[in-house]
Amino acid sequence: MLRIALSRLLALIPLLVIASFVAFLLLQLTSTDPAVVRLGDNATSEAYAAFRHEIGVDRPVLVQYGSWLLGAVHGDLGTSWSNSTPVIDSLMTRLPVTLSISVAALVVGLVIGIPTGIAAGIRAGRSSDSLLTGGASLGQAIPSFWLALLLVAYVAMKTPWFPATGYVPFAQDPGGWLRSITLPSIALGAAAAGAFARQTRAGFVQVLHEPYVRATVAGGLTRRRILWRTALRNASIPVVTIIAGQAAVLVGGAVVIEQVFALPGLGQLVLNAIHNGDIPVVLGFVALMALLVAVIQFLLDLAYALIDPRIRAA
Repeated sequence: MLRIALSRLLALIPLLVIASFVAFLLLQLTSTDPAVVRLGDNATSEAYAAFRHEIGVDRPVLVQYGSWLLGAVHGDLGTSWSNSTPVIDSLMTRLPVTLSISVAALVVGLVIGIPTGIAAGIRAGRSSDSLLTGGASLGQAIPSFWLALLLVAYVAMKTPWFPATGYVPFAQDPGGWLRSITLPSIALGAAAAGAFARQTRAGFVQVLHEPYVRATVAGGLTRRRILWRTALRNASIPVVTIIAGQAAVLVGGAVVIEQVFALPGLGQLVLNAIHNGDIPVVLGFVALMALLVAVIQFLLDLAYALIDPRIRAA
């Protein structure tokens, strides 16, 4: 198990380097001049040139990236060109908001999707299966931002239970924190619930038709024991795969949902940075997202090894 964990950790390093390098090259295509954004339209040519030299954009592209990468290795993601704030501080200040929504949306997806998928898989071919599968497909098809707008218009604006905008830190008021992330999490987690339900149903239907399951039935095991000890364990491998994929999607989707609910998360930060041509902030955001996805993939690999003994033996 330790060997698997170390090998997966080492494999993350080239992934992070490639992701950050591609993002850096793409950011070079932006036409926004950070000197104009920072100094305004009325500064002198000498002032513009001095600022560009200060932030290093007058150096070769590879030198700029190498300098950024060297700093990133030591935990320094640079300084914002717009407000001279350390990028790592800006990201860490807003990360709790985005993570709160993403994790809560994942919980919403699991709590709704897995039981729905199991119920549909057990009843495969019946009318209740069609109803549950249709509901899962509908949840997966509805765009998150549209559902978010509906929740704001018909829940937040009609009832006093949930705020339409704003975020309350957990340390300040746990109850207020939960209310502030409930609607964004539901809007973001609905599609994940649909995906989990469909994958769980497919896994159960496949496993329940395997010869070894029929053999256990012939051997006299109870239906409950077959479902929870045999079918669920074997059907969980493809479900774990889609959970990891959806977790990465949820982190990215939170950026959009934050705009609808006016939440001070990473989405607002990176959109402002793109508008201002603030490459260090955008690059730091991309690196952070790549790191989160890599960590999710790492946890997925460990989950595979725990679920399937054949992977540990390989």
